[in-house]
Amino acid sequence: MTAQFKNEELETLVYWITERDRIRALKETGAPKPWTNDPLLRDHRWCNVRRMDDRVSRWLFEHWYDDRHDVEYQLLDAVLARLINWPDALAEITESRNPADVRPILEARAKRGDKVFTGAYVIPGVPGKNKVDSIINLVATVAIRSEEITIDHPTMRGTWGKLMKFDGLGSFLSGQIVADLAHQGLGMEWPDRFTWAPIGPGSARGINRLLGRPKDQAVTQTEFDRLLPGLMATLKPRVQALWKDRGLVAMDIQNCLCEFDKYRRLQLGEGKVRARYEGSGPGPQGALL
Repeated sequence: MTAQFKNEELETLVYWITERDRIRALKETGAPKPWTNDPLLRDHRWCNVRRMDDRVSRWLFEHWYDDRHDVEYQLLDAVLARLINWPDALAEITESRNPADVRPILEARAKRGDKVFTGAYVIPGVPGKNKVDSIINLVATVAIRSEEITIDHPTMRGTWGKLMKFDGLGSFLSGQIVADLAHQGLGMEWPDRFTWAPIGPGSARGINRLLGRPKDQAVTQTEFDRLLPGLMATLKPRVQALWKDRGLVAMDIQNCLCEFDKYRRLQLGEGKVRARYEGSGPGPQGALL
């Protein structure tokens, strides 16, 4: 049985997707600010509709990932990339991804006072250890079992589940890693690479809003697996040209649900969000949205 989505909420999600991608397109042409008359979209930072249009993802696929490597190497590259998620730091370790070589480079960067890790999400650490040691030790631990992870789990969901067994790789980070691997398609011909995505707190609230349920109602991964294909089938004809142009997949819709929840929180006065943005102008250039 197909889920019934509330029309008002669905229309808001369609609006957010359409307007957010219109902003991206205007910005990329060099058009002057403001790129939208919507004050919420203008004055706050938002992920792109298509995950791969975000700044760090673009940088990773232009400068970091190397398709000459086999899938085990790509797994480790993805783990390291998403645990750091800061291009300036990653640029310093492009030549050698070996944890033993990476550690002193990142330690030196931290000692200089340069930024090492992203501020977009929380990077896990181990109590009593500095963050660089925690991350490098985690990458080394994954390296030992990389072949087991990539061979024994021939689906996106299965690989995500295996990665979550490592202390420090929760649902979100594991999801980012497998999404990068799916986009590369390096030997991982997962049958669910376009149709599956992990749930997160924001996408859970987003799907609850669409269903007319209390926004904080618990949503399991199994339930999300059932609901997401129906939502994709409902959205696709409503944003058909955009969907085709950007090549949207399940991971993109999961991200859109999270941003939709943030948009509705602002609309409804349910709280503030920390990431402000100067979207009023003047000039065509500015910080990336």
